[in-house]
Amino acid sequence: MEFNLEKSTATDAVLKVKLAAEDYQAGFNNKVKDYCKQASIKGFRPGKVPAGIIKKMYGESILVEEINRLLGPAVQNYIKENKLSIIGEPLPKGTDTAYEWKEGNEFEFSFELGLVSDFSLNLETTVEGLSVKVSDEDVEQSIEDLKQQLGERTTPEEAGEEDMIFGDLKIEGEEQPVKVMIEIKDLATKTGKAIFTGLKKDEVKTFDIRKAYRSNEKLAKFLNRSEEEVKEIQGEVELTVISINSNAVAEMNQEFFDKVVGPDTVSNEEEFRAKVKELLEGNYEQGAAVELNGAIRNKLVSETEIEFSPEFFKKWLLTNNKELEAEKVDAEFDKYVDELKWMLIMDRIAEENEVVVEQEEIREAAAASIRNQFAMYGMPTDQLDENIDAFVQNYLTGENGQKNYLDTYQQARTGKVFEVIKEKVTVETKEVTAEEYKKKIG
Repeated sequence: MEFNLEKSTATDAVLKVKLAAEDYQAGFNNKVKDYCKQASIKGFRPGKVPAGIIKKMYGESILVEEINRLLGPAVQNYIKENKLSIIGEPLPKGTDTAYEWKEGNEFEFSFELGLVSDFSLNLETTVEGLSVKVSDEDVEQSIEDLKQQLGERTTPEEAGEEDMIFGDLKIEGEEQPVKVMIEIKDLATKTGKAIFTGLKKDEVKTFDIRKAYRSNEKLAKFLNRSEEEVKEIQGEVELTVISINSNAVAEMNQEFFDKVVGPDTVSNEEEFRAKVKELLEGNYEQGAAVELNGAIRNKLVSETEIEFSPEFFKKWLLTNNKELEAEKVDAEFDKYVDELKWMLIMDRIAEENEVVVEQEEIREAAAASIRNQFAMYGMPTDQLDENIDAFVQNYLTGENGQKNYLDTYQQARTGKVFEVIKEKVTVETKEVTAEEYKKKIG
């Protein structure tokens, strides 16, 4: 097998691979023998079909299969042995329609390569990190929100100022009514709140929609449309009340404590407030860690110059993502470039620091992901802890097992790469309030 790398630029190349008959003959002959043993052809005993018959009937497809089996690994080995850094995978150049797929022939295949130049990577940079100071006011606001969320839900006959109305809204000029939800307490004006307060189930109410939702922004959000679509909507509309929901505020008692922080974790309000503060601090710490990783990524991507072929990169994106349109690639090309640069940076760091993800680490990461999903939906974890091994096994090998496995591996690898980076970068931590943090992250 012969290889010839032809560079047209520093980042564009064509790899030509020439296969002589001796490269594929042994594998081809073995496949023919297998076909002879397995084929069932009228006039011949099972397993006794002559090789000549098999070659005449299936020789071309067997040859294509054998050459494809050889070609992929051979190209990858060449790239690895010659330490070529490339974008994605090689792209076959041209088609095979001109080939005469005949045993004994010599074949030449060409592949386009997008080469990536060697680049310098400086991890001794400085990034800003955030530390969120949780105040007593933050704790009280969180508790009030929890009391609203965990309060008993009822369906009163008449809407109060804190209630939600679900209904059908008929707009003049539109054939079908719009399904809407009205949170009375969130309306900006007393006039708007007065329109809906006191409405009863099945009642029909006619009102000026612009007295309830004065701005296009608020009306668009209410109707789940764009601001452009709602700017002409004016005047009276008709609301039919389908149902009314009311959330009673939960009481500060042991039942409430247990729902929020877990059974028997605290026994009084002082302990509860301390635990809520601890949970808030933990949540903000996790959020700040994610923001720090994003800041590190952005800093390294912006400060690292990597030379590559934009034309090949676009072609590779479109070839490997059939649903992707060229217009979208052009419009968002800077984003794709940043993702490519970050992937190359991560690969460099992982290689230079011998980052390895063990099987047990993948299982631990999968278990953590499953626990987070349970916690997100407020599901009890006692049964989960007892059967975590079975959950992990199903997660990694079940219906979506391959995708879950690769995602979990990548997540664990990325975490290890960030550990390496954080040992070398300088993080200047800035203390902020919860409100400042929320504004900063948008």
